[in-house]
Amino acid sequence: MIVTLDQRLFVQGTLGVVRGLSFVISAEERCHVLLTDPLWDPEDESQPIQKWLTALSGEAVEAVRASLDRGLDEAANASKSVARVRVEPLVASRWEDGVLSPADALRLMQTPLWLVLENGRNDLQFLLRILDRRDRVFLEEHLAEGRVEVPVGGGTGELKVFLEDLATLPAVQSGARQTTGWIRRLRSWVMFDRDAHHEDPAQPSSLSETLRLLCASMTRPRPFPGHQLGRRTIENYLPVKALEFWAENAQTSGSKRRLRQMVWAFSSLEFGEIRRACFAMKEGLVKDVAPAVREDLKRRKLKQMKLKRHPSWFTEDQLRSVLKRRSKTRERWLEETELPAVFRGMRDPVLLRSLNRGFGDRVAELYGDRDLDDACFNRVFIDDSVAKAWREGLVESLRAVL
Repeated sequence: MIVTLDQRLFVQGTLGVVRGLSFVISAEERCHVLLTDPLWDPEDESQPIQKWLTALSGEAVEAVRASLDRGLDEAANASKSVARVRVEPLVASRWEDGVLSPADALRLMQTPLWLVLENGRNDLQFLLRILDRRDRVFLEEHLAEGRVEVPVGGGTGELKVFLEDLATLPAVQSGARQTTGWIRRLRSWVMFDRDAHHEDPAQPSSLSETLRLLCASMTRPRPFPGHQLGRRTIENYLPVKALEFWAENAQTSGSKRRLRQMVWAFSSLEFGEIRRACFAMKEGLVKDVAPAVREDLKRRKLKQMKLKRHPSWFTEDQLRSVLKRRSKTRERWLEETELPAVFRGMRDPVLLRSLNRGFGDRVAELYGDRDLDDACFNRVFIDDSVAKAWREGLVESLRAVL
């Protein structure tokens, strides 16, 4: 963040010295860029900051000068998207204008950036994987040193409440609670799933669209950095190589065969990029059928489990009926009329049968598996220009607030 200090803030006296040094220390410790208005010029003795510096020891003067010199260099190389605030000798901050009082500005500079994610573990691993090495190391250093924090994710419901609170802050400061809210709005970065519309999985869910619109509504003092995934979930960015690794490391031979078949179907040309982007990776096609169909499958599965564990509970006729239906249960799910339009029209029915179930609840853990290198995950963005553009925008946004 670039913080521009009105030079009228540099006044004589103990309080003035303490306040000025507080800005310099906060900028150094929290990796902010410090500028002054007018711009710091070590040769211009008429600047207010020059008189203020005379009250400091030689070592302190050198430290302040070094911080201001660094600020000039870094600001000159910073992109226009980098977050910026201005600090003036005000009693009350003008938050929507990005003009803050000294006390509020110091609180803002000292507040860690929040990476607000639906799942603080898997989503963070995904984010680290899609950054290039330089940006990932930079983010990991910020996390390790407390300049960036990842609050515990609570899903889209909690995220909606969080964004609603930020989007409805009063423009004029009216108390400590509003100050805290504005600081959090300026020190947050959000990423959330696109999910799937209940009628068309190729479109975002209604709740995800609500989150996107809440983020888009916050335009002052700068556009709020809220990012909806371009695909359904982070799992939809998993490359085929990672899924093959998942299948080969299955615990049982039966699971390995099933997952191999799923990977084959999922990566097939006929299934295609559009379906891969909106497929329910954890649950499979069953996730997007009507509730009545899903409930019917659940009842059949429960009955089959009882049959396997307690065959004596059933009469001979019941056993015969259950066994007859069991052989048809999976085929029933391949009826195109029960599937959303995006999953219809494939010529090979085996594809749908293979993708009836998903890869399981833990498949996102692949992002944290160190047996898979970064090049494996980056392949997705090389092969898909839309995904590549989405990632570039997301990374630029993150750089802007770090």
